[in-house]
Amino acid sequence: MGNGTLTKRIILCVAMCIVLVTPANAGETKAGENIEPVIEDTIFSEITHTEVTTDLEDWEISMTLNDDAYANNTSFILMTQICNNEGVCFAPEEAVVSTLDNRTFTSAVTTPEDHSYVNWRVKATYVDENESTEMFPSSGFYKTWSDCWFKNGEWGGGNCPDDAEDGDSLPAIGFVAATSIALIAAIIRRE
Repeated sequence: MGNGTLTKRIILCVAMCIVLVTPANAGETKAGENIEPVIEDTIFSEITHTEVTTDLEDWEISMTLNDDAYANNTSFILMTQICNNEGVCFAPEEAVVSTLDNRTFTSAVTTPEDHSYVNWRVKATYVDENESTEMFPSSGFYKTWSDCWFKNGEWGGGNCPDDAEDGDSLPAIGFVAATSIALIAAIIRRE
């Protein structure tokens, strides 16, 4: 192989490393600050949920449909996604939702150990409007932070064990950078 192929591979590897190390959502709000819906912009008249989550406990939510949504037979799916302090987010899952009156709905999701936050969103289906759908929020998720989170090299939340704040764990970004460097070295050496 000529030098042009090697150069292209190196450029490709460097570009991949930059993508992997760059935060997924640079416009994200500050760590520890919940992202909440503006109730008037949703299908609900009231939403209440656990304000700060704790490992191995339930994140609970209660949502009441507004008059229009209730009258128009609007239905919805609640999706949750939990992210851990290693920087890994599990796949979004449909939460089990229950109701006694088809107007107020409740759900609870048990958080795993060492989680940073619970992401959540709602997909509404307007039955009386040809089954059209709408997401709340329109992109991304609402977010509820835990009482022990790790973000951008800092611990927060006020309930972290002493050893967590000593830096005993390798942050995910360091792991990705180290893995990327090893990958680049292996490709260059192979050439």
